[in-house]
Amino acid sequence: MCMSCGCMQPDDNHGDERNLTRDDLDRAAQVAGISRDQAAQNIMACCQQAGAVPDQGAQTSGPAQQGQQA
Repeated sequence: MCMSCGCMQPDDNHGDERNLTRDDLDRAAQVAGISRDQAAQNIMACCQQAGAVPDQGAQTSGPAQQGQQA
């Protein structure tokens, strides 16, 4: 998934470098000295704290569960 659009294609930025990809997440994890999974969890926690993502009390499986369309 261009991680920001929810298309479930993690390596495709759709021709626009502003879209987040798995490589972006990997680079963020590397600079922080943490795993990709931990970086993703930290991002989600930060978004929830900022009110950007509703707290669902469990991990989500994709955009459909959040009411978004890819």
